Amino acid sequence: MWLRRRKHQNPYPTELILNSLVDIALCLVIGFMIAMPLFFETGIFVSAPGVAKAAPDDPNVSDIKASVFLSNDGRILLNDVEVTPERLTELLPKLIERSPSRRVVISTGDQVDYARTMRVLDLAKQNGAADLALLRNRSAQ
Repeated sequence: MWLRRRKHQNPYPTELILNSLVDIALCLVIGFMIAMPLFFETGIFVSAPGVAKAAPDDPNVSDIKASVFLSNDGRILLNDVEVTPERLTELLPKLIERSPSRRVVISTGDQVDYARTMRVLDLAKQNGAADLALLRNRSAQ
């Protein structure tokens, strides 16, 4: 009696299963599509110091801008006039509103902590500043 041999089938598939990989890739793509607008819309973007050009493109148009200097001893100068933090909170929105470019230039002394600088950046951004420029150390006045 001849017994017919049965082929032994491998219980594990030999080809690559792509179903789970495609699901993971699709979830990552959807996650990035949802998250990317949040990264670009909620941040404070600070441009390089070259943004604050000395001369505007049109000499007949004056570019009103707010220039804030934070000194090492705690003084705040707004357009080279010393102001209190409360007065800065009052005047900065008015200057930003009058500025066509909505530019705020912030410079600090060499010993100023980042918390003070970030408070001024945040204040400017909350009041509608479209262009923030952060300058390196300026000589104390």
